[in-house]
Amino acid sequence: MAHLIDLHIHSRYSEDGDYSVDYIFELAKKIGLSAISITDHDSIESIPDAVVASKKYGIEYIAGVELTTIYEDGSQQHILGYYIHDNPQLNATLKKIGQFRWEIAKRRIKKLQEIGFSMNEDNVWEKANSRPPTATAIMLEVFGNPENRNDKRLLEYFEGEKSDNRLMFFYREYLAENMPAYVPFISIPTKEGIDVIKASGGMPVLAHPKFVNGEEHLKKIANMGIIGIEAISSYHSKEEIQYFKKFAHEYNLIITAGSDFHGPTSKPKVALGGIEGNDYCLLEELKKLHKNNI
Repeated sequence: MAHLIDLHIHSRYSEDGDYSVDYIFELAKKIGLSAISITDHDSIESIPDAVVASKKYGIEYIAGVELTTIYEDGSQQHILGYYIHDNPQLNATLKKIGQFRWEIAKRRIKKLQEIGFSMNEDNVWEKANSRPPTATAIMLEVFGNPENRNDKRLLEYFEGEKSDNRLMFFYREYLAENMPAYVPFISIPTKEGIDVIKASGGMPVLAHPKFVNGEEHLKKIANMGIIGIEAISSYHSKEEIQYFKKFAHEYNLIITAGSDFHGPTSKPKVALGGIEGNDYCLLEELKKLHKNNI
């Protein structure tokens, strides 16, 4: 029996995650995963729950986080941190990113109101479980506010071809760059995120490298101090996986595998463990590198 892993998972401690940490471990047990990492957005709140659940379900656990950073070309780049430890520098960074998220959320709500959608800020904060809201909580308010139910612009999201993944389509058509309610994302620089993870005893890995704008930028990020790239991702085609594996080899980076599982609300087509080639041997390489850097 193959030993499989998933090193990119979001729980309810990510504002856009659906499930508790315990339930994620229960699901992982059911589908036969041997090891997982909970990598919530800019949060390490999941760690105590995950330590307990790991023992309960007999699944190996790697403490993790996913830092939202801004690269020099203005794009968001997500840096996964494995084997992280709670420390003042990391906590200060997470707090700073959280403050950025609050500001972005307020500006998005205002923009949506300006183009005619009814938005209740209190509902958004509630949907985000009093955490800094991401786009998911804001979009849930757009669709959940009764005053928007008969808005003709939303009909195709409720009943049409976009209803099977309405949040993704709405984001692309309203909140993405050059769209009516776009707000530039603000966060810490990518290099700072990498350095903070290292300072916390962690191993920084570039998440879903497909979203880097070209090989030259990928090379620059590789030279910023990451130790690996998430070559095996739900977002990558077989050809892209092979490309990123080759790139990792050329730049002496390890390869990791992660689904970016959130649950059915924000990413209904991304399944826990829903990746190919997610063999335990990839984690062994990460563990070996971590041991050598302690």
